[in-house]
Amino acid sequence: MNGIPIAYLGPEGTYSHIVAMEHFKKGCRLFGQSSILDIFYFVSETPNGKGVIPVENSSGGPIAESLDLLINNNFDISIEESINLKVKLALLGKKNRIVKTIYSHSIPMYHCDKWIRKNLPGVTKNLVASTAKAAELAAEDKNSAAIASVNASAIYQLDILVYPIEQDISNTTQFFVISKDKPAMEGPNIKTSISAFLNNKPGSLYDFLEHFKLNKINLSRIISRPIYGKPSEYAFFVDIDGCICDEKVMKTVNEIKANACSLKLICSYNADKTYTL
Repeated sequence: MNGIPIAYLGPEGTYSHIVAMEHFKKGCRLFGQSSILDIFYFVSETPNGKGVIPVENSSGGPIAESLDLLINNNFDISIEESINLKVKLALLGKKNRIVKTIYSHSIPMYHCDKWIRKNLPGVTKNLVASTAKAAELAAEDKNSAAIASVNASAIYQLDILVYPIEQDISNTTQFFVISKDKPAMEGPNIKTSISAFLNNKPGSLYDFLEHFKLNKINLSRIISRPIYGKPSEYAFFVDIDGCICDEKVMKTVNEIKANACSLKLICSYNADKTYTL
């Protein structure tokens, strides 16, 4: 069977599944995984394998499991590409049935809260692990509906009751394509991600950030995460504008290394794809 093996966070119908199908089209074989950790194992153990992992939602914030695995980089994984998905949500269920319960993930449920209160007052709201799981449960429960992707309607044989649902705020999720290969970087929008383990002493974060300021490198994201097994110690995941092959970026990274800062991940990648589904 031909095609690039691609792992995504399952089950079928999740936004990870949908963005993998949209991005890679027919030139792939898709393999649903039960956790983000399983995606990393898949990529590490599968020849030419790639993975699609969620990184951050515009309102729900960063995905801790993805960031922790990237920061520690025990799998020697590279970020190959960044993809943004602008999400439109649908109410899925069976026509001509009274909706008493709504299933969805916490973030879509939050985004649609005002719409639910206005259009389905008194309905019971049940939070589940994914929008795909919500659709699966709605297919089994005759008096329920799911807030999920419109694509999930065909997978779980549900009717599209409302689409798109009016959302209180914009809903965009960022995904990384990860692989064991170093990406071929081209295009106008290149970013570099690094993970940094700083010395646990006063001023270490200031010293780290100062190199970016002095070399006029823009930081588009900086997130701290606790280091497993080391109470009160933190590592940092940083996104910067530019490619590691750029002179200023390389100079900055070398200066940071020279100041006894441990870097476990340095990846430059394209960041110019956005889909609306």
